[in-house]
Amino acid sequence: MTRYNEKRESERYELDTPIVYAFQDSDEFNQARLCNYCKGGMCFEGGNAIEPGSDIYIMMENFLPDSVGAEFYDGYLAEVRWCSQRPPEQAGQFIVGVKYYQTVIN
Repeated sequence: MTRYNEKRESERYELDTPIVYAFQDSDEFNQARLCNYCKGGMCFEGGNAIEPGSDIYIMMENFLPDSVGAEFYDGYLAEVRWCSQRPPEQAGQFIVGVKYYQTVIN
């Protein structure tokens, strides 16, 4: 199901796994859920709106990269490109799209 014009340069992969994110220069992490990812970015859902243009650091918790056969990193520094609220039946939930600045390997 596509609800917008596809603008990606890379193939998108669906993945439902927990993540955490923090605004750059903050140590306060928020829980979220990864929806999908591609070579250049990802989409996740969380309980808070995030202003487009914000820089955030994203980490995957307890993730086993071999489980999906893709290359994953310890963290991602990314720019929020868009944020929209889910329909009323999912009140309080937001979906966020980010573009990677860089990946972080620890």
